[in-house]
Amino acid sequence: MPGRNFPEFVRSRGMGKLLRALQHNAGSTPDKTAVTGSCGSLTWKALHDEVLAVSATLQDCRVLGLFMENSPAWVVTDLSAIHAEVMNVPLPGFFSDEQIQHAIQDAGIDTIITDNPDRISSLFPGGREAGLEIAGKLYTQIFFSVDTADRQTSDTIKVTYTSGTTGNPRGVQLSLGMIETVAGSLAAAADAGKQDRALVVLPLTILLENIGSVYVPILAGAEILVPDAADLGLSGSSQVDAGSFAAAMQRLGPTAMIVPPQLLKLLVALAERQLLPDSLRFIAVGGAPVGIALLEAAREAGLPVHQGYGLSEAGSVVALNTAENNYLGSVGKPLPHAAVRIKESGEIVITGAAFNGYLNESAINPQAELATGDLGYLDEEGYLYVTGRLRNRIITSFGRNVSPEWIESELLSDPLIAQAAVFGNDLPCLVAVLVPASQDVSKADIESVIADVNERLPDYARIGTHVMASSPFSITSGEMAVSGSPCRAGIEQHYFEQIHNQPEVRNEQVL
Repeated sequence: MPGRNFPEFVRSRGMGKLLRALQHNAGSTPDKTAVTGSCGSLTWKALHDEVLAVSATLQDCRVLGLFMENSPAWVVTDLSAIHAEVMNVPLPGFFSDEQIQHAIQDAGIDTIITDNPDRISSLFPGGREAGLEIAGKLYTQIFFSVDTADRQTSDTIKVTYTSGTTGNPRGVQLSLGMIETVAGSLAAAADAGKQDRALVVLPLTILLENIGSVYVPILAGAEILVPDAADLGLSGSSQVDAGSFAAAMQRLGPTAMIVPPQLLKLLVALAERQLLPDSLRFIAVGGAPVGIALLEAAREAGLPVHQGYGLSEAGSVVALNTAENNYLGSVGKPLPHAAVRIKESGEIVITGAAFNGYLNESAINPQAELATGDLGYLDEEGYLYVTGRLRNRIITSFGRNVSPEWIESELLSDPLIAQAAVFGNDLPCLVAVLVPASQDVSKADIESVIADVNERLPDYARIGTHVMASSPFSITSGEMAVSGSPCRAGIEQHYFEQIHNQPEVRNEQVL
């Protein structure tokens, strides 16, 4: 096995804020619960001891692949990689086999800790396996022989892979300093404290969930709730059982959580039926555009919802509404570590927090400006508004410019619509591809939703016609990103004939 090959400044950088917080919590409140899973919990002292034990097994590891479902063991292993100063590469379980193979080879992973060794062995046979007990459960550690002679070294401590919807996933390189800076800003904005119980809902391989629901609670000395997905009623990439989710919320009593817009709709429905606990004090929503109607419904239901904005290349969170300043429709003011400006094209540009570049591509200066590819504006009070993606901007055959995210967020505000993608480039009208919330939703119901949405939109942004999707958009089909936003190329390819053969599209009037 090759030894670690980190530069001296990384070896000698000393204990970072996260590990200092972990050590402090273990010393000051050793018997307080730190992490609660479906099969047990760990006190702060037990979590600290587990991190030291697993870290000792990583002494000959240079690049770790973390391939397991949400659990206390995931939290332990992630912190152990930081303690051992090993570059950690979380491998999403929702990736295809080809994407996992690419990530393992691209990152030069020499050790994998997993709860699914059969899948890894089927992709890369010949690895040496050993059992490893973490948080009271047995996992598998797989070792591979990897040539690291030509691999560059840096202060990268974590690599988070994009969903790779337009090709192979790209590894976003993040330093520990950047991660800790973002976590600190987020903890302050959310007013995180020792009394909090942060519920992990999304896969921890998603950077936002990793930082917001693990690192923030550690810095605050709060409890991390990390149940199995099945205990939350979650399955696949987008399926949720409302009854199981409601029961889990009542049982766990979380105070803080991060949700995508689709889960926010469920929370609103449960709140309206008084099926949620009264413990919730901060719900962060992001990952995809959120319609004003949904945010207003959440507020009316008494949910403490705070919309935010970010991207992996900027360490996950750039802006966030707070309890004191919560403007509907805005994603909040930029956090203290980030500065935002808007280019003449309308593109959002960030300075103050940037990644180290994509793995195995040209390095970048973390202090340089980061062009996000997102469209938006700042109001007079400094609140940021995100209106769409630059590359997604639609130009109709009448020359109108429209951001599809705007219309999609309005559609998704209605509980009858589960997923939506809007198209219209070079077309005389906008076409929506829709996934209804259930099989009970009728054609008349959908037409009524579209009519209501169109009333709120200017004429050039109204939906001219629609296509009913044959199945929900999913990550595996290439029709949905990790964040829950639609992957337009995959959807348009699948429904190209239906989109372009609509009567409203074919009968273009020439002016």
